[in-house]
Formats: sequence, structure tokens, C-alpha cells
Amino acid sequence: MATPTVAYPPRPVIDRASLPPGPPELPVVGQSFRYIRDTLGLMQETAGYGDLATLSVKPALAYLVSHPELVQELFVTNHQSVGRGWLTATMRYLLGNGLVTSDGPLHLRQRRLMQPQFNHRRIGGYAEIMTDFARRHEGRWQDGARVDMANEMSELTLHIVVKTLFGLDLPDAVRRIGEAFELGNEYITARSNMPSPLRNALHRLPVPFTTRFRNGLAYLDETVYGLIAQRRESGLEGDDLLSLLLNVRDEEADNPEDAVMTDEQLRDEVITLFAAGHETTAVAMTWTWYLLGTHPDVQARFHAEIDDVLGQRDPTPDDLANLPFTQQVLTESMRLYPPIWSTGRMTFKPITLGGWEIPAGAVVSAPQMIVHRDPRWFDEPLEFRPDRWTPEFRAGLHRFAYYPFGGGPRLCIGEGFAWMEAMLLLATLGQRWSMRHDSRREVRLQPLVSLRPRGGMPIFLERRG
Repeated sequence: MATPTVAYPPRPVIDRASLPPGPPELPVVGQSFRYIRDTLGLMQETAGYGDLATLSVKPALAYLVSHPELVQELFVTNHQSVGRGWLTATMRYLLGNGLVTSDGPLHLRQRRLMQPQFNHRRIGGYAEIMTDFARRHEGRWQDGARVDMANEMSELTLHIVVKTLFGLDLPDAVRRIGEAFELGNEYITARSNMPSPLRNALHRLPVPFTTRFRNGLAYLDETVYGLIAQRRESGLEGDDLLSLLLNVRDEEADNPEDAVMTDEQLRDEVITLFAAGHETTAVAMTWTWYLLGTHPDVQARFHAEIDDVLGQRDPTPDDLANLPFTQQVLTESMRLYPPIWSTGRMTFKPITLGGWEIPAGAVVSAPQMIVHRDPRWFDEPLEFRPDRWTPEFRAGLHRFAYYPFGGGPRLCIGEGFAWMEAMLLLATLGQRWSMRHDSRREVRLQPLVSLRPRGGMPIFLERRG
């Protein structure tokens, strides 16, 4: 299948006086340096200028929306006029043209082909893998040990995603894949904060950082393309997601050659699924254990519920509906610490938001971190209160006052998979362990692609009963 291309409009040149208000900016550089140094603080200040405000991060000028109605206008009403554009240019170094980075006809086609592989029955088939790896992982824990929970959850979800995506359970291969992805994350983050001419130049030069990234990427490509070739040659059908995507056919294609994904497109999609499925779930789990470890009364109720429902047996997907408080804990955790803390769009055509005309080529950011903590939608927004998530509260809450997985046609395709995995891991690990945060360490936020805790998450493990 030939890869459709999208022509992105150039960045607009706009008179600042005609824009929504925003923080004062420095000549030439705008707020670029502060954005790198204090991203969340600058966004919070910008939101204080209004539900639609502007922020100058040279050479871009970003519009920031912080009202659910405007988020809905961006994600849903204007979805055909916006996309990812050059916002994900650096991510394409690693992800290629997968669902997260693609636009236009390619994104629509891939979404249509892949969506059926994430139905409830399919993802439920991975539950036993998730609980099995959780049991293996916690089998190494020791009572009273102090661990970095960010690393623990990253390693656990890494094994799960490699197994469910590729069907692999080889420790050395998993380790090398994980190291290559971590290097990729570091590379993307470092390069994203650079002006595009400098970023592109460094990406082409054989400087040490770029060379290490290319070596890691080469290993990933060798692994993925090798697995694709093995599956095509053997004709064997498996239950892992790679096998399922290999067998997807586009019934609307004009000829048989275009009915299946090319090896390159398969590579881009599975690498994208890997990155999304590994990083975001690990981050969500890390923050949830932190919140439970700093709120012993909530953790006691969480333990009581899983003990009552499960006893000593492993959880299954059928149990999740009977764990409402566990779901409230996870929901509230992703409100306070959304794994993807901000979602951006680039305008392909002029759009109107909140009465303001936004030209083609503009950046529009809808930061979950700001909206989720807005006192207009959440009482005591900085407090961890799982009990707020009653059915009545949910019914009265605007759809886009809480959107940890995005929304509209670009809603995260793996949302159901992520919810099931996080719930199963919480229930499985919570049966035998209590968490206590090391209060000697201040927790600081690190807003990279995902919202990580800077310097890790120190947690003391305490074996239950």
C-alpha cells in the first residue's frame, strides 16, 4: 500500500495584538526558555488569562484551551480540520507513520483496520498474560524493601507488552527492546526542545547521542521486521497483536496488493502500540501506587474490596465490574496525574474556537493537567478523593472535563486494553502488598512525552498478612 501524504500549511505570521491574551514574552525568543525550564508552571499561568489564551514558544505561537467546551470543539467539531502535523515530527524518528503520528487518509484507513482488533473479547484474552507476569514480578519483591516503583512498573509493563504484541517471552530480547525504547524516549525529548533547523541537523550528523539512538533503532527494526518475515513465511496464525494485524484485510481497497499493510506500515503500527502500551500504563501505575502509599485510609479500603471480591485467587476480566472502588482509585489517579499530560493539534484549515479565528498552521494545546485540576469542575481539585467518582458525579461532568485518553476520532485505540491491564495489575499486586511512599523524598513532576516522576518513585514494600 502506498503511504498517502498530507501537505501541512506553513506556520502563520500573526499580529500579536489580534490574538487572545497570554503571558508577556521576551523579544525574539518569546517564552521558549521558560517553557523548557517550567513547562507546567507556564501553562498554568497561561490558562489564567482565559479559557483560550496564547503562548509564544518561538518559532511557534500556541493557543491553549482549558475549557471542556473548547476541548470538544477542537477534538470533535473541528476534527477534520486539525491533526498532528509537525507537532510529532520528532516522534516520527522512532514511531514512523503509526496511528499517533499519521494524519489524513492514512490515519483514517489504519484506524478503521485496527479498531476491530481491540474489541472486548480480544483484549480479554490477554488478561491471563497480565496476571501471570504480575505474579512473576512480585515474586522477586522482599518485605520492607525500598524500590523505585517507576522502574518496577516500567519493567513489568515492558514484559506484558512484548508478550501481547510480539508473542515473545525471552528475557534478553525484552531487556534489549526496553533499553532501545528508553533511549528513543530520551532522544525524542531532547530533540523536541530544539529549534527544527538545529534538531534536523543534529539528527543527520554522527554525533554520539544520535549514533546511539540509530543503533537502538536498528535493533528494534531488525527485531520487528524479522518477526514480520517469520510470520509471513510460516503462515502461522497467533493471538499476539502482530499476528492479528498481519491478517487484517482492507475490503475497500481497489486491488489485492493494497488490501494488506506493507511491512513498513506494520512496523510503524506495532512500534507505536509498543510505545503507547508500555509507557502510559507504567506511568499510570506508578502514580496510583504513590497515591495509595500516601493515603493509608484509601489503601485500606482498596485492600478490603479486592480481598472481599477475590480472596486469594487471581482476578479475571469478569471481576472488574465488581471492583468499583478500585476503578475510582485509578480514575482519580489519572485525573491528578494524567499519563499523557497534554494533547496538541495543528490546524490544517482555519477554525473558530470560542469566537476566535485560528489560522491554518497554528498549534492548539489542550492540556489534561490543567483541565483535570480546574476547581470549576472538581471540588478541592488538588486532593486525592476517589469517592468523588459517583455515578451521579460522572453523569453531570462534561465529557471533556476528564479525558486522560484524548477524545474524538483520535481517542486512544488502546483505552480498553490500558484500563483492563491497570485494573488487573492493581488487583493482583494489591492482594499481597501494601505500598508506603518514602516521605524523605520530595516528589517532583517531569513532563516529558508522559508525566513521569522526576528521579523515580521511592516506595517501601510491605507484605500483607
